Amino acid sequence: MLLRPLRSALMRSSRTFIWSATAFALLLLLSFFVAIGYNQYRNTLELHEQSAANIAALIGQDVARTIELYDLSIQSVVEGVVDPDIMYQEPGLRQKILFDRSATAPGMGAIVAFDQKGDLFMDSRSEHPRQGNFSDREYFQYQRDAKFDPGLYISKPFEARLHEGDPMISLSRRIRKADGSFGGIVSGTIRLDYFESLFAKVSLGKSDSLALLRDDGTLIAHNSVIKAALGSDWKIAQVFRHLSGRMRGTFISDQSMDRVSRLYAFQRLPGLPLLVVVGIATHQIFEDWWTKMIVLGTIFAIMAVSVLVLMRLLESELRRRAAAEAAAEELARTDSLTGLANRRWFDEEMARKWARTSREGAPMSLLMIDVDHFKPFNDTYGHQVGDEALTAVAGAIGDLVRRPDDLVARYGGEEFVVLLPDTDEAGAGQVAAAIGAAIRRLRITHGASAYRIVTVSIGSATAMPGTGMTRSGLIRCADTALYRAKDEGRNRVCVHNETSADFGFRISRAG
Repeated sequence: MLLRPLRSALMRSSRTFIWSATAFALLLLLSFFVAIGYNQYRNTLELHEQSAANIAALIGQDVARTIELYDLSIQSVVEGVVDPDIMYQEPGLRQKILFDRSATAPGMGAIVAFDQKGDLFMDSRSEHPRQGNFSDREYFQYQRDAKFDPGLYISKPFEARLHEGDPMISLSRRIRKADGSFGGIVSGTIRLDYFESLFAKVSLGKSDSLALLRDDGTLIAHNSVIKAALGSDWKIAQVFRHLSGRMRGTFISDQSMDRVSRLYAFQRLPGLPLLVVVGIATHQIFEDWWTKMIVLGTIFAIMAVSVLVLMRLLESELRRRAAAEAAAEELARTDSLTGLANRRWFDEEMARKWARTSREGAPMSLLMIDVDHFKPFNDTYGHQVGDEALTAVAGAIGDLVRRPDDLVARYGGEEFVVLLPDTDEAGAGQVAAAIGAAIRRLRITHGASAYRIVTVSIGSATAMPGTGMTRSGLIRCADTALYRAKDEGRNRVCVHNETSADFGFRISRAG
């Protein structure tokens, strides 16, 4: 009889060693493949981060150079319109002095000057200025209402009145009178299609994005993949929060307007309230990487499956034998209906735990539990429903008794037993009361019971160190307390030689 447990332990140890070694080898192999994949991932990401950053920097340089040159022309006009010597020249000469050829460059609109009321009085396109008042324009109001000279101001996109509704932005500077007061503005416009034609020169994928934004999140220009309208506020997009506070950088986000995951690179234009944002779709970035990962994963899977098959063949017979013995042993020790320990298992555990607590001088408690009026329940509802009720009761008891050394067993029929090592009388009483309450909460209908639901009677007994009580004596005392609980009306806990109480707190004595 002693050889079987020893042989079973050796089999389990062998299988544990085999599978532990196999798992370690596979994990080591997997870590090698993961390291390769991660290294390729980082290389791919860094390569595209650099590429996106370069695109953003180059586009930013082109835009900044264009604005810088155009702004020089605007500044020249601002200085000229307050110079009496220039303004007193005849119109043709004055026109040549004030306006250079930058205003006629592709994509550039007219450079015009407005007085303090917003009326146009100078026009780079004609010696005789076109008529119009532009005091309602956002850029005019910004320059007029600023407490201090704001310098160069780049407006939000708008439809030009002087250019047949073309979408444009304005670059404007304030005209200051001799006393420093507001004297109007000089404004030069840039067509938005100029930026879009600039963006079109960059080779991007179908899902890649390229945008020019103001610092406040206003969209000025974009490539066709971006669905947002020009002038829309990108601050509402979560992706914009990554752009604040830094001159340049890269990040990955799927919180753009169109919810496409992209690697973004952004570049602020030095000295200007603008930034260029380049977005490369991550599915394009990692397309080749995923192909490589699939190949690596397939190789690893083939190797892993091969190893597992070999190990499976190596230990299959050992595993089958151990499993068969374990299943037979478990079947012999488990109640088939409730899944709890059976009487045999209880007797074995009772003997083992009794010996241990006796050596250690610790208390041991025992609860005997009986389902009240179970025969009438079976007679009324049938044995199948009775089995379901016993299973529910067993589950409720098992859910409450969770310590590793505790044991819940089906003692026979509708009787259950709970073994509580290292538990004194008070602790056992608390567990018993909790079990009774839990079973009442099941609310299983029992028409033949005075309580109209399934209840239990519980007998509790405790063996204290030095009292001389035997193992069989403890069982007998718990059984006696159980019968006393049943005699007193059921649905209660009776503690041997102590008070007994139902769940309405009625008190009686148990001998």
